[in-house]
Amino acid sequence: MLEEFENYYTKLEKANIGRRILATIIDFFIYYFSGVILGLLFYPNNENIFSYNLEGISALISFSIMFFLWPISEGLWGQTIGKRLLDIKVVSKKNEPINMGQAFIRFLLGIVDFMFLIGIIVAAVSKDNQRIGDAAAKTFVIKSNYNQ
Repeated sequence: MLEEFENYYTKLEKANIGRRILATIIDFFIYYFSGVILGLLFYPNNENIFSYNLEGISALISFSIMFFLWPISEGLWGQTIGKRLLDIKVVSKKNEPINMGQAFIRFLLGIVDFMFLIGIIVAAVSKDNQRIGDAAAKTFVIKSNYNQ
């Protein structure tokens, strides 16, 4: 994989793991607080607003938000909100945008990556900073350099 990255990304800088972790934390907080807001809207009498149980339409809305925050936004723009804020993006070979299939592969394998922090460990030892979802989808996370 390193040869592949070096051949295609001689001008691009890989995103470091810390930036990737922080972007994921931002995205999780956005998702979590959207759930809190849904809980307040659909269950206004709940005593503890930070602990919620969504059912029915509120669960469907929460599920839709999750898909928009991760695979759909990455498939359309190559970034989630957290990645945009931290100036990183997901690309495939030759700095091409990823497609929706690659975005969903990354998302589904992200579940495996988050179990026991496997994704962080794999990305840390990978020469291309790829977690399992990245390797399977043939994607890379790079600095997007919007601020230059």
